[in-house]
Amino acid sequence: MKKFPIKSLAVAASFACAGAVLAGSLAGSDATAPKYAVEALTASTPVTIGSVTYTMGVARASATGGTSAQDFTVVVTPSTGAAFDAASCDAVLPQITGSGTATVSVKRKSTSECAYQVAVTAPLQAGSSNFVIAPLKFGTHTLNVAGNTAGVTVNLWDATETSRIDNAGALSRITAIGSNAISMTSAADTATVADVNYIVSGVAKPLMGFVAGGAGIADTVTVAKAQFSLVNGGAQLVAAGNASYNYPTSGGLVAVTVVGNYAGVSGATVTKADGTALLTVPAVTINAAKTSASFNIDKGDVGAAGAGTTTDYALNLTADGVTSLGTSRVFGISAIANPSVGSAVTLAGSSAWWTWSANAIQLMSPYFSTDTGSGVLTRFFFTNSGSAAATYSASCIAESGVTSTAGTAASGSLNVGLTMVKATDICSFSTGIRGAVTFTINAPAGNLKGVYNLGFNANSSSFLPLTRPYGATNAGNASVE
Repeated sequence: MKKFPIKSLAVAASFACAGAVLAGSLAGSDATAPKYAVEALTASTPVTIGSVTYTMGVARASATGGTSAQDFTVVVTPSTGAAFDAASCDAVLPQITGSGTATVSVKRKSTSECAYQVAVTAPLQAGSSNFVIAPLKFGTHTLNVAGNTAGVTVNLWDATETSRIDNAGALSRITAIGSNAISMTSAADTATVADVNYIVSGVAKPLMGFVAGGAGIADTVTVAKAQFSLVNGGAQLVAAGNASYNYPTSGGLVAVTVVGNYAGVSGATVTKADGTALLTVPAVTINAAKTSASFNIDKGDVGAAGAGTTTDYALNLTADGVTSLGTSRVFGISAIANPSVGSAVTLAGSSAWWTWSANAIQLMSPYFSTDTGSGVLTRFFFTNSGSAAATYSASCIAESGVTSTAGTAASGSLNVGLTMVKATDICSFSTGIRGAVTFTINAPAGNLKGVYNLGFNANSSSFLPLTRPYGATNAGNASVE
């Protein structure tokens, strides 16, 4: 018979033991960990987590017939970025439930671990004996940032902490998730259309008003409207100490900013989308540069707590009726929730929340001449690739102190194909022969292109491509047509 060294037998027994005990488990799942409202927390706000249950994967014997009990040690550590309040290690001691009994005492306690000595007094059984870790408290953590988590790691060792007695490694469980109690939704609104056919008291005011209607919250001829929402997570979120958190009672102002081009906007208001009254009507402030608007939603106007209670609001912008609104604008929305506890929380918005278009295009030349001298050619050429003629109107811009008078070609029609319009027929100036001009054309932007042509005595000729005064993303950007 082959003989094995004592050391080899010990190693073989260790492996056999290891192969038989890989069964211990922590109850629950990371995905169902309770959520804690970041609006109620700072990194040092104490957070008490629920109890954690470890089901034994190996039996442990009690002292019988002179045989020593298989006592063991349970070491609980916090996840990275978190630290225990050491006093919570023994504020309530863990206990054994299910089969068997044991006396549990604190072996060590600190912010980095809670270690417990377990003296077995009646045999513990694999699969039916549970070590229930009483609620512990995180003294510091990162739960004040949405999406961050905190949890515990559990190790089972023999009484001397030299060998594992259950799993081959530690078991971990997420016990808390940082989450916004309030959030913003801002679905894209592309229904606002500036109207080239806008008329007031019989006077044509192209692109100075809107096409009424549209999907979602409807525009009027003078007011464009877009919807955004605040969602109160309410009952699904808890604050420090496991008390229910409700933003309308525990929060603060929600500061909203909408960036974009407010040229031609005479006023702005915020209402509830369903027409019901706000408890506190926000004052909307448009900055001097007309590039941003800001307002506050009072916490009392956030819907009552619930599993995702949504309150819909409308931003309403009134056209001044004397300024062209252009053919393209984009507004972005963002917000910051200012809770009564913790740091301000940035709410996810949208950089392309509200996009305006137009049932027209505008083309302009920053310079043209009305010189009528011999041999001078000053004219505009337009290419219309659409299937129908497009009507237009032209607005001349004169130098300071100079006035312009509309000519016979100040409005007209651009035929399919190529159309030439003499500059001298568009307008004239009280002094001088130079100015700028903007053409507003009742056609899709992709159908029209144009150039300005200036020639002298048939010896030279220059062509200046017309530009869009309203680019693809902002009314202040120009792009060459």
